[in-house]
Amino acid sequence: MDVILVRHAHAGTKAQWHRDDGLRPLSKRGRLQADSLVKTLSVDPVSSVWTSAAIRCRQTVEPLALDRAVPVHASELLAKDAPIGALLTWLLAHENDPWVMCTHGEVFKALLAAGRDAGLITAPARVTEKGAAWRVTRGANGPPELEYLPPVPFL
Repeated sequence: MDVILVRHAHAGTKAQWHRDDGLRPLSKRGRLQADSLVKTLSVDPVSSVWTSAAIRCRQTVEPLALDRAVPVHASELLAKDAPIGALLTWLLAHENDPWVMCTHGEVFKALLAAGRDAGLITAPARVTEKGAAWRVTRGANGPPELEYLPPVPFL
């Protein structure tokens, strides 16, 4: 499994956004985090980029997709309220595709819990910061290995 799971970058505060939350864009900090993914993932093959339909998710992975000359695809399975079982099944069905997928913190929490409950991963629980990613690789034997890639620090 060569999948990179990205939590969308910083997009300001929900409480200060008074429109459809799906339209909330990245902040200045978030744009820097999105741009930094290109360097953070420079050693990773990327054949496709998938994202939640939320603008902040799309904006998070657009610099990487542009750098790799691959399109950005939206999937409802990466939305906040999508069924986690269906997302996990989709990931497992394409475990050899070098994907980057961008989604929300709520999805990360539920997906990691589902993976642990199913015995697929043994990584300890960890909060996934905005703009951070998990590199998921599968060795010859055993569960996938997860490597946490923290977001670029904001100065």
